[in-house]
Amino acid sequence: MHKMSIVILACAALVGCASAPVATARKNPVAAKEPAWVMSPREAFPEAQYVAASASGSSKEAAERSALGALVAIFGQSVKGDTTVSYRYSEALKSGAIVMSEDQAIDSAVQTSYDLDTVVGAEIKETWFDGKSTTWAVAVMDKGKGTILYTDLIEKNEAAIAKLVDIPADEKNTLDAYARLDLAATIAETNGRFLNVLSVLSPAAAAAKRGSMRSAEDLKVECVKLAQTIPVSVSVAGDSEGRIQAAFSGVLSQSGFKTGGKNSRYELAVKISMSPVTLGDNPNKFVRYVVDASLTDTKTGNVLLPYSTSGREGHTTVPEAENRAIRAAEKKIKDDYLAKFGDFLAQLSAK
Repeated sequence: MHKMSIVILACAALVGCASAPVATARKNPVAAKEPAWVMSPREAFPEAQYVAASASGSSKEAAERSALGALVAIFGQSVKGDTTVSYRYSEALKSGAIVMSEDQAIDSAVQTSYDLDTVVGAEIKETWFDGKSTTWAVAVMDKGKGTILYTDLIEKNEAAIAKLVDIPADEKNTLDAYARLDLAATIAETNGRFLNVLSVLSPAAAAAKRGSMRSAEDLKVECVKLAQTIPVSVSVAGDSEGRIQAAFSGVLSQSGFKTGGKNSRYELAVKISMSPVTLGDNPNKFVRYVVDASLTDTKTGNVLLPYSTSGREGHTTVPEAENRAIRAAEKKIKDDYLAKFGDFLAQLSAK
């Protein structure tokens, strides 16, 4: 797949930095008068202009995180996953699959929102120490600036999705095409979360965007359908009972891909070998197993995903030691290879 840059242009002034509060907690044990926002954030930050939430903690940092969490609850009805940036979207920013403006202000704001488990553009406005043991913080988002920010983010993400799903003819029914659709679904899912925030900041602006946005669920369905058109042949040498082949085929099936066929573009060639191991005076019989696998694109000849795992198992008899070795290899494949195959697909979308 061609390397792709997804440019999101946004004004740095629109983003409030959650990591730079304008006031710090008082160190003086004699507390100043309690600010109005402690008990009534709307009194200090009018609802017509701001979304605000206050919370307390045993330290300044704890109070800030609690306040940001309270702000998330306003946007997400207490369901953080509905508003905060996902790990995959955050990683796409880090990898360069999604490129922000030159000064990286939006990139930084999105990453900060992930690190603090809060919404993009949230800002700690003030903190206050009560002179005893509790610190209070107030988290705020400016509705006007936020509306412009989230409208722009949604528009640029929709443009990114349009480019991703416009797959060249020579890439259709390939793993690259699957990776593109998968990333598009992730961006669409994030856009849904951004829309949740926008609907609180400006219901009218959210309504204007809702009808034209791509559905993350629809894109996920397209991914599933596409995976079924990309068979992967699996062959294993040294697997007399077919258990290792079944383990690898199960991983591919769990990821949505078909297995089998002799003319598949993608081939997973595996070899398992065992050798005896002597451990001093130990009366048990030990064997060492080694599993080597390569996922290859037969059209280009490139090895897409090399994989190797090994271990040692023992028992009173060689056959039972070998049986244990097979079981151990099966477990590693089902767990470890599944994770590595998922990482491989994610990395394809970042190219």
